[in-house]
Amino acid sequence: MNSFLINTIKFFMIFYGSLLGLIFTSNYFISENANFKLDNNIDKIIVGNSQPECAYNDSLINNFKNLSSSAETYFYIYQKLKKVVEQNPQLQSVFIEFNPTNILIREDQKIWRDRYINHHLPNYNAFLNLKDNKLLALKNIGGYQHAILKSLGYNIERIALNRYNYIDSTGGYLYLNRHKVNKILDTLTPKNFNQHQKENIKLSNYDILYLDKIVQLCKEKNIAVYLIRSPYHKQFIGNQYETVFQQIKTERFNDIKFLDFKDFPLENSEFGDLQHLNYKGARKFSRWFNENIIDSLKNESIKVN
Repeated sequence: MNSFLINTIKFFMIFYGSLLGLIFTSNYFISENANFKLDNNIDKIIVGNSQPECAYNDSLINNFKNLSSSAETYFYIYQKLKKVVEQNPQLQSVFIEFNPTNILIREDQKIWRDRYINHHLPNYNAFLNLKDNKLLALKNIGGYQHAILKSLGYNIERIALNRYNYIDSTGGYLYLNRHKVNKILDTLTPKNFNQHQKENIKLSNYDILYLDKIVQLCKEKNIAVYLIRSPYHKQFIGNQYETVFQQIKTERFNDIKFLDFKDFPLENSEFGDLQHLNYKGARKFSRWFNENIIDSLKNESIKVN
């Protein structure tokens, strides 16, 4: 019996040791070869979730790349941005989406909940440090283990196919072809949002720290960093957190330039829904952004809030 137990323990030690070795080796190989190189003329990028993903048509904005991705939190944006900054010395400006939805505790849950960790970690696992891995493991050990195995599969596939280009698989402009605003408004009663108070809502504890890390990374590399709020509909529920949002912005990021386009004039037909621009709204806003913001950066006359 003792011999069987010892052999069983040895088997699992060898199995898991080999598995860990394979994970670490593939992560190292991916990290060393991953390609996050932008075209040489691209010196400005925007990162964030689905709001900027749908709002900035980078084909209409000079020297600009949209690297936003749906449901992507600052935790995962930070992993991506480390490599982008490292491989693109021409980068001059980073725009980071920052709006009331980004300060809520649900952003923390998007870091480690099964649905999100399984979607994002396979792309970024090779770039996480020990502290990042520890956070995921402590918050959702089962989901973390599953996502790690999925990550290993992604790594092996990338290595086998010599597919190291990440820049086109971790974000980009989303051409949104829908017009749901009128239908949504038909089901809503027009409202003046009552403002939540800070003590009455749960705010992000973890993800907001990675926004700090992103800002610090840009500062260390002498890259101009801007917090930016993309346009959304006046009936979007995020408006009820405006008071708290402004308080957090002042307390934590008062030294960072903030570009606020919440009230950019758009028709209902130019929204995909209350939170996102469709391709018509993105076309109008992107052209305006190119002419009024990108051009202003050249002579440092950009107007900020």
